[in-house]
Amino acid sequence: NLDLRGLLLAGIIVGALGVLDDTTTVQAATVEELKQANPAFTFADLYRGGLSVGREHITSLVNTLVLAYLGSQLLIFILFYAGPNQPLWVTLNSEFIGEEIIRTLVGSATIILAVPITTLLAAWYFSRKQTASA
Repeated sequence: NLDLRGLLLAGIIVGALGVLDDTTTVQAATVEELKQANPAFTFADLYRGGLSVGREHITSLVNTLVLAYLGSQLLIFILFYAGPNQPLWVTLNSEFIGEEIIRTLVGSATIILAVPITTLLAAWYFSRKQTASA
């Protein structure tokens, strides 16, 4: 007996972790580079600058996530479309399509939440790092 719901959840978590790793690494590196470029930046300056870059990163990664999920399932979409047994609306309302939508939403939500949280933590860390050495 294979638990398909558990398998779906595991797939969502693994996909979200990959995107989350990329997002948090880039955000922390961005804040560090901002601090190195201008050591006088305060916490607020670092946070504002990091979020400015982070918004662009969110847009890029959400688009990439959607395209990756759709691209990986393109063959199945073609098979659904070619199958004359079901109308298109039945196919679009299938569990398979729902799973892909959920994966995309969960991945997108993790990116959207990870950027401000990571930027906040990195801005706090790098703004304190300067005061500790001064």
